[in-house]
Amino acid sequence: MTFASLKKAVNARKWPVLIVCLVLLVAAPIVIQHGLVLTVMIYIMLYSILSMGDMVILGYGGMLNMGHTAFYGVGAYVSALLALHTDLPFIACFLIAGIAAAIFGFLLSVPCLRVSADFLGLITLAFLELFKAVVTNWTAVTRGPMGLVGIPSASLFGFEFNTQIRFYYLIFVVLILVYFILSRMMKAPFGRALQATRDDEIGARAVGIDVNRQKVYAFVVGAAVAGLAGSLFAHYVGFIAPNSFALDATLLITQMCILGGLGSLKGAIFGAAFFTIMPEIIRPLAEYRVGVGGVIMLLVILIRPQGVLGSRAFAGKGGIFGNLGRQLKRRQAALARRK
Repeated sequence: MTFASLKKAVNARKWPVLIVCLVLLVAAPIVIQHGLVLTVMIYIMLYSILSMGDMVILGYGGMLNMGHTAFYGVGAYVSALLALHTDLPFIACFLIAGIAAAIFGFLLSVPCLRVSADFLGLITLAFLELFKAVVTNWTAVTRGPMGLVGIPSASLFGFEFNTQIRFYYLIFVVLILVYFILSRMMKAPFGRALQATRDDEIGARAVGIDVNRQKVYAFVVGAAVAGLAGSLFAHYVGFIAPNSFALDATLLITQMCILGGLGSLKGAIFGAAFFTIMPEIIRPLAEYRVGVGGVIMLLVILIRPQGVLGSRAFAGKGGIFGNLGRQLKRRQAALARRK
């Protein structure tokens, strides 16, 4: 059996498994009908969407993004404010939230192009803290630490997603659409150029790839997806406050991407599921929750740097940290040549 025929056979087996998984997910809320379980499943899908957005920047682009929760917050606040103070339907608030986050992603990406990889994380972290400061102190609009309350539930053509089961199906459809669109994008010329930029920026420039443009596109796409997730979060919970978009949320999303596998949208979903379910499983050991998560991350970095479902591009190269290290070494070598 040739490699091509073996690959074809493996791909043929994926479809039955995929169909079974989709049927189970569609039937899950009808069969389970348990409040806690449905809540966990909804948050798994919410974090999956958010992680896939960060995966575009971190996994496919190789850029450490510590401000992803800020894009998430922009989407949440924009959608909530529009829903509370205008007569726009949910779908309009949802789309505008994604566009607003994409605009902020573009604005952040421009100065990030002028810095090396070692400073990129600091700039995105500063953006996150700036966002928190604005929503905390702009009380006339955001109500500051009191947060926005009474955010209406999502609705579409007069049908309200005001129960857990209804919202489950809404976010499930959004998850499928986001996954399909991003997977197509990452296999398109844009995605291949972005991955080439991640693996070897100098080589990518040599073959005519506009490296800066790929980085900007990555930030715009990743931020837009995060903004859409923020809109869903706001309309699901009905209340948002600055504390919902803190640094620990960004670190959690980064952990999801690294554990699941860099350069893999399936890995983002796996990481989201793992870090959402794990706290519920070890709830009796709440005081050890952070320690358990840290040990698991350490083991993954040591044993499988590319993550559970990560791209082979990261295998044996130290994962994202190895990639950032190589970028730093190239930066230092370039500075040495200038001297």
